[in-house]
Amino acid sequence: MASALKVLGPLLALLFPLCGLFVHSKNLSWREFMKQHHLNTNWEFRKYKCNDLMRERDVPKDKNYHIFIYTLWHKIENVCRRNWRGRYRNVYIWSQYPFKTLKCYRENNKNNYKDYKSYSYIEFHCSMNGYVDSIEDTWLLEDVSN
Repeated sequence: MASALKVLGPLLALLFPLCGLFVHSKNLSWREFMKQHHLNTNWEFRKYKCNDLMRERDVPKDKNYHIFIYTLWHKIENVCRRNWRGRYRNVYIWSQYPFKTLKCYRENNKNNYKDYKSYSYIEFHCSMNGYVDSIEDTWLLEDVSN
């Protein structure tokens, strides 16, 4: 028994930090989504510009457009909540209310983007962990003029 502990002890000591990484990494897609798509409401919406955002943020450059959402972070987090205990998992959910969105369309020059601001309903994908991990579609409600 003592020899088993001598072998299992160091093995468990090595595995314990890995279990912690697994628990904390389950929301990795949520954090990545927020870094790529969320606009902080502490700054005025009209001041956000696509050229600056696309240069500053680590967003995929292989698409012709990218969507940013201007809202409080918990409104995005709550999209995948079914009730106070449960979450929707691996489903597509349309938002119940419109968000201010900034769509950045790539112009002919690969480094310039055109701003398009609107109120839109958004279809989100809820990951297997029950957090938003991508935007699947938008439905325009109205333009937001600068």
